[in-house]
Amino acid sequence: MKKIFSLIFVSTALFILNACTGNSLVIYMPKAYISEDVVDQFEAETGIKVSLRYFDSNEVLLTNAKVNSYDLIIPSDYAVEELAAEGYLKALDWDRIEFDQADFTTGLSVAINDLKSDGFDFLEYAMPYYWGTIGLIYNNTIDGLYEDIQTEQWGILNNAKYSKMIYDSSRDAFMAALYANGFNMETATSAQIDVAKNWLIEAYSKSNAVIQSDEILSEAINNQTPHDVAMVYSGDAVYILQETDNYSFFVPEQTNVWIDGFVIPENTKHEDWAYEFINFLSSYDPMLENTIEMGYTPVRQDVYQTLFDDEEFNWDDERIGYAFSVPYVNFEFYRYDNDLKRLMDDAWELVILSN
Repeated sequence: MKKIFSLIFVSTALFILNACTGNSLVIYMPKAYISEDVVDQFEAETGIKVSLRYFDSNEVLLTNAKVNSYDLIIPSDYAVEELAAEGYLKALDWDRIEFDQADFTTGLSVAINDLKSDGFDFLEYAMPYYWGTIGLIYNNTIDGLYEDIQTEQWGILNNAKYSKMIYDSSRDAFMAALYANGFNMETATSAQIDVAKNWLIEAYSKSNAVIQSDEILSEAINNQTPHDVAMVYSGDAVYILQETDNYSFFVPEQTNVWIDGFVIPENTKHEDWAYEFINFLSSYDPMLENTIEMGYTPVRQDVYQTLFDDEEFNWDDERIGYAFSVPYVNFEFYRYDNDLKRLMDDAWELVILSN
């Protein structure tokens, strides 16, 4: 399996956007998150031209999706909830989706049901695309590091002994900082956000700490280990672990589980085409091919099982199998809370400016 992250450097060349996007299906999605070959197949089979537009974070997406016109968007669960709450999304018509919800991977079904029990029906607005968790990759050649991570959990990101990468996302950084200080995202107060902010400023002030995002995917090629420990999404961990034997993946006892999904904006110009694309990408063969290239955990149980049964994909390497399987621990979803979001975003700016 190989996730071709070099797409991040050539993403603008993935498709030549039509001069008139009214004649194409405009999809807004994260960079390096879909197989070029799979999209080519969709275009060839349907005659529908696809124009891909990219965002670097859900925070950027949330700003742009409210002022621009797209036909299909792939946000994370909390961004889906925000867009839905503010009236930017159409409810999905599941009669038009050629996918049986009974075919979701077992863990995903549990996560979706838990999120619904917590107050948000993800499937009302979104067809899942990929899902996973966030954890830590660590240099497994350093004596004592694994034991320290087991003991300190997210607190390892503030340990001066090790070089570390904090993920450049207010949501993810504060998730780690809140847990490290005995708090959680669901009940976080302004005072607790302030404690977490100071903890992050302290961690970032150390000379061996950086705030980055996807850079590690290109850095971890050819067995390089640019950081002793780094925050990463599980799908990115699969890619990194395939590139180097010197990293392993660890999921702290408390963490965030995320689901990315296809959503249709209220101002879509091509609703029928959007459903065609959802159905194509959610069918067995395209999802299998897409997953082989991307490395994220698929939402279909049969695709998931095919990959685990196929020796070609090196699942006997327990490091990779562990990351791909989305270890289900004491997780929580980051729910849409505008006041909490504003507090974290403002505090995160202070963290970044502190060094």
